[in-house]
Amino acid sequence: MLKKSLWIVAALFLATSPAMAQGFYGGVGFGLVNIEEEDLGESFKDSPFGWRILAGYDFNDNFAIEGSYIQSGKAEDTVFGENVEVELSAFTVSAVGLMPLSDATQLFGKIGFYTGEQEVTVQSQTLDDDNDGFTVGAGVRFHSSDRFAIRGEFDWFDTDLDSLWSIGVGFQYYFGN
Repeated sequence: MLKKSLWIVAALFLATSPAMAQGFYGGVGFGLVNIEEEDLGESFKDSPFGWRILAGYDFNDNFAIEGSYIQSGKAEDTVFGENVEVELSAFTVSAVGLMPLSDATQLFGKIGFYTGEQEVTVQSQTLDDDNDGFTVGAGVRFHSSDRFAIRGEFDWFDTDLDSLWSIGVGFQYYFGN
């Protein structure tokens, strides 16, 4: 499933010609990733520092497509007296609705699909599990110039965990004219 998603993202970006490049952007983001799970009366909860790399294309003032790679960082907690570590990574592809508030500021909402891996370590034993599902998010972008934008966003992921969401800030660079 991961390879299929990578091919989809690559095809979307390769399909854009240089004439369309004015809406193409890349960027990075940083923030907190909230991971929660309750099992048999014990709970796991941590909010490690995570990051993302993103790329997208603004088709017009109201619609974009965006792909990203997200890494949660290592979440740690004690469950039934044992140290448990959880790390998540995922690729996402989302349709993004944009609502301009001014020439420099836009609100956005996104809905998409993710595929990734969940790694859980208990007493030096590591279990890997592939996950995929839906993701939704919302945020705001402020364009400080024609080429740069600062963004703040919230993302939620449909997973087997009780709760998985992130909140953070990021930076975008626009390629082209």
